[in-house]
Amino acid sequence: MNTVDSAELIRFANQQVLAKTAKPLNDVQERILEQVLIDRPRLLDIQVHGYSETTVQRVFCPKLWKLLSEVFGQEVRLNTVRLVLEKAYKISRQSIHPGSQPLLPGTPAAAPAPTAAPPSTRQIPHNLPASSCTAFIGREEELARLLELLSPQHAAPIISVDGIGGVGKTTLVVEAAYRCLQASCSDASASTVPTFDAIIFTSAKEFRLMPFGLLKSLAPRRTLNDIFRQITYVIEELDLAGVAFAEQLDLIRMTLARYRTLLIVDNLETVKDQQEVLAFLYELPPTVKAVITTREQIIFVPVRLTSMPESDGLSLIQHEAQTKGVSLSLTDQMQLYQATGGIPVAISYAVGQLANGTPLREIVQKIGQSDGDVARFCFESSVQPLKHQPAYRLLLALALFPAPALQEALVQVAVPELEADQAEPDLAKLRGLSLVRQEHDRYSMLPLTREYALAELKVNPDFAQQARERWITYYLQHSETYAQQDPSDWQGSTFVELEAEWQNLQAVMECCIEAERYEDCLQLWQNLKTYTQLRGRHISRLDCWTDRLIWTAWLIQAAEQRGDWSVVAQMMVDRAWTLIGLGKPAQLSEAEDLLTQVWHLRQHQDRAFQANLAKIIAVLYVQQQRFEDAQTWLEQASLLVEQAGLSEPDHQRQVLQIQYYQGEIWFKTGDYDQSKQLFEAALRTARELNWVRVVFMIENWIADIAIEQGNLEVAQTLLVEGLQVAEANQDRTRIAYYQHSLAKLARSQANYSEAIRWATEAQHSFEALGMLPEAEESQNLLQTLLAS
Repeated sequence: MNTVDSAELIRFANQQVLAKTAKPLNDVQERILEQVLIDRPRLLDIQVHGYSETTVQRVFCPKLWKLLSEVFGQEVRLNTVRLVLEKAYKISRQSIHPGSQPLLPGTPAAAPAPTAAPPSTRQIPHNLPASSCTAFIGREEELARLLELLSPQHAAPIISVDGIGGVGKTTLVVEAAYRCLQASCSDASASTVPTFDAIIFTSAKEFRLMPFGLLKSLAPRRTLNDIFRQITYVIEELDLAGVAFAEQLDLIRMTLARYRTLLIVDNLETVKDQQEVLAFLYELPPTVKAVITTREQIIFVPVRLTSMPESDGLSLIQHEAQTKGVSLSLTDQMQLYQATGGIPVAISYAVGQLANGTPLREIVQKIGQSDGDVARFCFESSVQPLKHQPAYRLLLALALFPAPALQEALVQVAVPELEADQAEPDLAKLRGLSLVRQEHDRYSMLPLTREYALAELKVNPDFAQQARERWITYYLQHSETYAQQDPSDWQGSTFVELEAEWQNLQAVMECCIEAERYEDCLQLWQNLKTYTQLRGRHISRLDCWTDRLIWTAWLIQAAEQRGDWSVVAQMMVDRAWTLIGLGKPAQLSEAEDLLTQVWHLRQHQDRAFQANLAKIIAVLYVQQQRFEDAQTWLEQASLLVEQAGLSEPDHQRQVLQIQYYQGEIWFKTGDYDQSKQLFEAALRTARELNWVRVVFMIENWIADIAIEQGNLEVAQTLLVEGLQVAEANQDRTRIAYYQHSLAKLARSQANYSEAIRWATEAQHSFEALGMLPEAEESQNLLQTLLAS
């Protein structure tokens, strides 16, 4: 089969994309196609000058494949690009003969001869401003939504595009308008882009943010008469000179009724007579589509803009940097994205400042200043009228919450004199100005808005101090409910609410540490200690236990400085238990040093603490495979338990745990009968106490013993049931242990493919949980299976 020249395929692809979208391939897309069609590289080899490999591979290529898939009606991927293009190209060549098929699925039939007249072009009157960017990046879903709303098939006569200042509302609308203009001029019947007979643009924007600062608009159109003048400028046949206002309205309606018109009112919030303008828009004939851009959320059919996602934000940064001749490392790009919060105008401003020679660090500081150019452009006109109102305090207080805040918490911190429902009108103001977002009963803000509000807090120190006090008090009280929970049992939905607040709780603890609020830190740790352990069980020990290590280190030091030795002992034990769970040799060594110190401090604690300490030392030695030492410490723990004066349930729990670890020692030293005897005794107690998770932990060990003793049916029953229960409770740690045991069971059953599957799953599960010693054990089992 003869292949088609690559350059011809690119030209053909460009034609089809233009016909379908009214917009040709851009330079980046053509460069990717050139490499794919000519060099036939791997994805990793595709490069575009000025963009990182990651951006090309993860952003540009997927978007190009998606575009081509939509245009050609079948899935396009790296290895199918040429095949799809050649097939479509040959179909299009055949279509010049009578009776040919349509050019492409979903497109009209081609002309009967290659000499057919080109598509007609016409002049569409418009007054669109020049695009503010050299390439439109991101916002694809929002653009598609806007174009859909502009189509005659959608009934919405007025469409609002809203979001905070600088988020890209005008850029989006102008891009959509130019696409409509191109489709209208080309009269492309195959295009899905709406067409119009006239496009009218009017803007009340007072300032533009440029790299050198704020630039005042020369002639903002802020009145209804200004809009009328723009309409007559575009629709030349319309003459309103010397005509009374009421008659002007009639003439405009009658004239626009003969034209499919797109009317854009930019920056509605700075229009002087908003109600008159809105009334005018409502009374326009159905031939007119009106688009409003505004920082205020108005009850129209909305297209809502927030900050750009990371991939699009980085693409915009790279494009701006290339355009302005600025070289940025990936680290610099990420720092710039985080500083700007993904707000396009802030990105353009920052890169422009870099091009002018301003250091990146200084730019990042400027962006976060409440009196800086970015803040003034994005927020000043919205926030200034709110000062001395509860809405202003709500805005500033919300900045204290890094994660979405419950309305109850926000109101209590910001305006404690109000009930939560009494603050609703002020929250509605903030929502209406796009300064905050609401999802269910929680409130959040964009990163750049938060930086502005934090800067405002600094210039309101009295309110900031009072709000922080209330913020800390709220979370101390809120988390108190979760103290004294048992980390060894399933908690069901007990901690779901706490997870939603986790980032806020972290921020409170960090604030208390920074302010050296020892009592508050200690109380918060007691409230959260169990939950921090459970997070490691459900998510990852490596990721989630970093907080435990940081917080316990600070509390140990702070308690030592105050001579609070009972707290020193408790914090050392908590830290050591965390290190034992992480399990690396260096961490086990540090745990041993800590536990040795605690043993010398044991007189500052009661017998129950000492019994638990002896048990934890034994667990450490089991981890280090020092089994004789572990047995000695378990015997010491047994003596201390009997001396502790515990209640019967607590006594039973302590005895059970000692039996559990003794059973583990006997299993690991090969005495399965002794191990089974101890585990069965522990199992009876666990069932009596209704300690459900521990019941299944023990049964897992009994199943492992059954495997070693050849009782495979018993093991099968226990493991299958245990895995189902662990999955029902979403206990990822227990699931991983069951997977490992099922791999050993399948090996004993000579079902090696099943054993390999379970061992692989166990290794992946342990690695994801940060349980590295267990992951290594599963890996060793897997290697043994693969070698057999």
